Amino acid sequence: SATWQDRSIIMEGTLNMRELGSLRTSDGKHIIKGRLFRSADLAQITINDIQALEQLGIKTVVDLRGPKEALDHPDKVPKGTKIVPSPIIGSDTGDAIDGTTIRTLVSSAGLPDTMLDFAKVSQHGPYYRMLFLVNSYGTESHTSRLSKYRPFFGALLNLAPNENILVHCTGGRDRTGVGIALLLKALGVSQQDIEADFVASNQALQPSREDPDSTTFLRFHAANVFLQPPENKYYQRVAKELGAPPESIRNAVKLRTDLLRRMFASIDARYGSFPLFLESQLGVGLKELETLRQKFIL
Repeated sequence: SATWQDRSIIMEGTLNMRELGSLRTSDGKHIIKGRLFRSADLAQITINDIQALEQLGIKTVVDLRGPKEALDHPDKVPKGTKIVPSPIIGSDTGDAIDGTTIRTLVSSAGLPDTMLDFAKVSQHGPYYRMLFLVNSYGTESHTSRLSKYRPFFGALLNLAPNENILVHCTGGRDRTGVGIALLLKALGVSQQDIEADFVASNQALQPSREDPDSTTFLRFHAANVFLQPPENKYYQRVAKELGAPPESIRNAVKLRTDLLRRMFASIDARYGSFPLFLESQLGVGLKELETLRQKFIL
């Protein structure tokens, strides 16, 4: 299968965009090239980016952000593109993270109390939300909420034969990463390839990771400082201010392959098997699986 770099699409106004084409399935087939895309939000895309989306034939955009996120930073899309709102989690869907939870998360990550300065930390990015999400994989509340991906699967099933689809959240990492992992597993992509695509967001949210002096990431909603390489000078200044090493700050929120393993194990434990989960929670039974395979696999 092609590496994530081969599948990446460089945009001017968003990050973490790649297609899932060429990933192999267990029966020796592969995902159709140019059919399925994932990215960070489309609120800041340029005229060139809009033309790129048109050329890629992306006619449906699934937005996994909460209503407030989507309202504050509305997607820009080519005329005639259908936006399907499919909110998964956000402080605006009754999932606000309380102070006690934050304290517990920060201390279990081995981070100092200086990382509890809410105002200071939050001005550099949604650190607590990322910390909360990364620690939620495989938990009862995370697994029981996976049924919220039903509109995403509905959009996949309704896709016209000659049209392509893009799914995104804010950074295109946790919520998008989970949705894509569920779909790839349903399509029979190997666990190894699913995990590799999932963790690729760690690097794909670093717009100029080779240059420690770069501050390019500041231009993007999705690319907060906490996700940048610890060698980045700006990151080192922020980390010093927050009283923790940049490596520790980043390691606590970066995506890891064991997160997906936890999630899939929890799905099996709760629903009996992945196919039973697909059918009962996402409305994807044998007939729908066949439809998905026809649309996305060659």
